[in-house]
Amino acid sequence: MKEVIKNVKVAEIPELIAQLGLSSEQRVDITIEQLDNDLISIMERVGKKAQERGLTEEKLAELLRDES
Repeated sequence: MKEVIKNVKVAEIPELIAQLGLSSEQRVDITIEQLDNDLISIMERVGKKAQERGLTEEKLAELLRDES
């Protein structure tokens, strides 16, 4: 059985295990991915993707240039 459960608080894990009907002796594989949803983390991810897609500091300056 494979069950994907997303965005869970650490404190909720024991309750979720019980809800899935798993015994305390059963073995499972668990993957944990920390969610960083603060503004700085989000902006860092956006910046990294932009650079991967070819955005340079020069291109950004050109895009932000005030042409009024």
